[in-house]
Amino acid sequence: MKITNPHDLVGKEVYDANGNVIGKIDKCWKSWNEEYPGWFFGIKPNEATRDTWFRGTHKLVPIYSDYIKEVTDHVTLNRTTEQLGHFWNRAVPFGTTTYPTDQLVDMPIYDKNHSRVGTFYGWVESDGTYKQYGCFVDPYLCDTWNLPHNAIMPLPPNYFYQVTDTITLDRTLDELREYWQKQYRFK
Repeated sequence: MKITNPHDLVGKEVYDANGNVIGKIDKCWKSWNEEYPGWFFGIKPNEATRDTWFRGTHKLVPIYSDYIKEVTDHVTLNRTTEQLGHFWNRAVPFGTTTYPTDQLVDMPIYDKNHSRVGTFYGWVESDGTYKQYGCFVDPYLCDTWNLPHNAIMPLPPNYFYQVTDTITLDRTLDELREYWQKQYRFK
């Protein structure tokens, strides 16, 4: 669904496709996609949803605005909680090992020269495959590179090199900037 008023959704209850209340929207971030659909939302799951589907985590469950079916006095998704939980609980491959997706959310991201890039906050999936991971770029880099603030920028899965207590990419800051400039036309 195309969202024109994303900040108005913050605080609204979220229902899954079966009509179950799963939590409330706590934050929103602009997507790298300037056109449709264009927003990521962080849902703060309620206790039942958190303990049943999302490993008891207190982190925000990220959704892309493509998952929103309808907005009224609440937000209705076109996915069930079970479908959301499938990706939330899925192990993500990095090199020779895998990590749970919920462990990656809120984790700092660094380039291959150990310069901070941003924070991991989301992903875009299609047909059971992660297409892009979302990096909330540090404000200093947004200012320096003329990137939009409060935006999540894409990182292809093959850019991820190593995960410890941080995520390390196999690209430098200059390579990331060039990728975002060419692919998403930022100056």
